[in-house]
Amino acid sequence: MTKTLLLVAGLLFALASPAAAADVSFDRAAVAMSVGERVTLASTISNPGAGPSGQILAHLNVVSLTDSVYVDPEDWSSERSQVIEDLGPGEARTLSWPIQAVDAGSFAVYVVLLPDTGRGPLVVSPPVHLDVAGKRTLDAGGALPVVLVVPVLLGLGAGAIRYRRARNR
Repeated sequence: MTKTLLLVAGLLFALASPAAAADVSFDRAAVAMSVGERVTLASTISNPGAGPSGQILAHLNVVSLTDSVYVDPEDWSSERSQVIEDLGPGEARTLSWPIQAVDAGSFAVYVVLLPDTGRGPLVVSPPVHLDVAGKRTLDAGGALPVVLVVPVLLGLGAGAIRYRRARNR
């Protein structure tokens, strides 16, 4: 009898819990890139249910998996929220997410779907793993000749000007 009551209570709880109105997935699981490079990720939002999904807000998030690397998601993508109008049963839409790598390190990018009613479960995509390599912007190898030659040339120029002025007096 107790098992039957637990089974019925579990079934009622499962039926009372709202089902997800949509699923979300990305076109790839990982991307390797360098700081400054751009990539466009595509996510597919689908309605696996038997009824309409209602309006859905899809929101892109970026988090750092590297200690001490701060992430400001607005720096990574200017298009972080997109509205999906009502999806019919079995219908799907693809969204594009432009991303530019801002910092070096390891990052996760994922999409959260928020139902328009504010009720119901949030749906979170599997993350796309970004490995971002640093980019050397200054080659210090050629700096020593410049550091030595420029002051010498400036000194020679200043000496020539002083010599000319002294000679013209």
